[in-house]
Amino acid sequence: MLLLEDVHKTIKKKEIIKGISFSINQGEVLGFLGPNGAGKSTTLRMIVGLSKPTKGRIEVCGESITKNYVNAMSKVGCIIEGPDLYNYMSGNDNLNMLAAMNKDVSKVDIKRAVELVGMQNRLNDKVATYSLGMKQRLGLAQALIHHPKLLILDEPTNGLDPAGINEFRHIIKNLSKKEGIAVLISSHLISEVELMCDKVAIIKDGTILKYSLVSDLLSTQEIFWAVDNNEKALALLQETFNITGKIVKDKIEAAIDVSMLPEINASFLKGGLRLKFVDNKHKTLEDLFLDITEGANIIK
Repeated sequence: MLLLEDVHKTIKKKEIIKGISFSINQGEVLGFLGPNGAGKSTTLRMIVGLSKPTKGRIEVCGESITKNYVNAMSKVGCIIEGPDLYNYMSGNDNLNMLAAMNKDVSKVDIKRAVELVGMQNRLNDKVATYSLGMKQRLGLAQALIHHPKLLILDEPTNGLDPAGINEFRHIIKNLSKKEGIAVLISSHLISEVELMCDKVAIIKDGTILKYSLVSDLLSTQEIFWAVDNNEKALALLQETFNITGKIVKDKIEAAIDVSMLPEINASFLKGGLRLKFVDNKHKTLEDLFLDITEGANIIK
């Protein structure tokens, strides 16, 4: 549904985006994460045609954004920096006004979009009376009335309370899994990306540091060892198993395949180390994000 291949963007002789590549398939939700200034907004602007890539390929459903802009964007629905709504009008009037700009959108299409976001009971109320969560739902309905194949959402849960975030998450999952819509979400709420997304692309300084299934990222386990000689334990891990560990609060920490743990423990004992205890934890996506974005190396 969406393909970025070796995309670069140079502004005033400074390269902002440095050859990024990722894709989204039908029915997938991809979380686009990165610290402030990483290049997320620049990338989104290129995807929706507001800025032209200096080099590389961007396609929506096989249509080039640069060569066939109208055809490509006809398959895209998006909310960038919040939905554009008229507060003095009802939700229904807002949708009808937008639909009037597209001859292919019918009353049936509006009704379907409203049902997908669960707004049937408040559609005739003025937007001024809506909560922020209801406004986000109406914005989603606007983005869905022309049956897009790709939905692009920039910080869609900003300002929502926990109940609103939970409702929004379920709507997005329903759109992707039941309607087959591909979704690209740029967000700072990493815990929500973990719950909502199938894949994640992490960008820093205009470079994709990590692009992977969320399930694969979260399969990593951190193991902690308390031993009587941390430096010797680190050396054994590196020399015997080619595993790089670190010292955290007087304990050794390393990400390993858990099936290797008995062999590593035996190696410590054979090497003369006193093993006091071993513990493990699953890393959250937030843990991994902080680990990845703190360093400068690209993670393959």
